[in-house]
Amino acid sequence: MKRFSDLNIKIDDDRKIFECPLVSITEVINCEIEVIEFVSEVKTKHGDNRYIVMCKTQGREVKFFTNSSNLKKVLDVVDKNDFPFLATIKSFRIGRGIVYKFI
Repeated sequence: MKRFSDLNIKIDDDRKIFECPLVSITEVINCEIEVIEFVSEVKTKHGDNRYIVMCKTQGREVKFFTNSSNLKKVLDVVDKNDFPFLATIKSFRIGRGIVYKFI
């Protein structure tokens, strides 16, 4: 019997997949992270237009989803040649909500 790997089936999928553990953004708050790359306009069960961010923290690569307009605006304007970059994500309570910012 053949193995699937012997069938040489290749499917072109233009979606980028980060093969690393998914964490909550709260796990990387107040930690220096190396932002490696991101994918925009991801649809999740929580809504459309989420971003998934791949970063390195404490020696391991992880990914997290965000819908933070502040983080998304920053990621959109960072030149692709400036990736990866170091940053810290801070959270600020404003009214009933939480705002995230790169520092």
